Amino acid sequence: MTTKNKALSLLARQPYTAKRLADKLLEKGFPQQEAEGVIEWCIAEGYLNDAEWAAAKAAQKHRKGWDRWRISAYLRHYGISREDCSNALDALDANEYE
Repeated sequence: MTTKNKALSLLARQPYTAKRLADKLLEKGFPQQEAEGVIEWCIAEGYLNDAEWAAAKAAQKHRKGWDRWRISAYLRHYGISREDCSNALDALDANEYE
């Protein structure tokens, strides 16, 4: 199975962040350079979007009663950038006032 096929197979089952998908591919024994290329391709094709993943997970955790600090730590653990993390948390605040 090629790196791209494995990545698509994993993404068909559940959404991943770029970091988690790369970790999974490396764990499965695929070369790092190939994994990085496939991650870039997945982002370009719209199969991976860390900002959307972060927003969805932040909203899910917020509904469960998690505070901003805990949500932020969770998102950062999964490789979400500070900017995407901040945007996801700001979206929670905006949704509360709608």
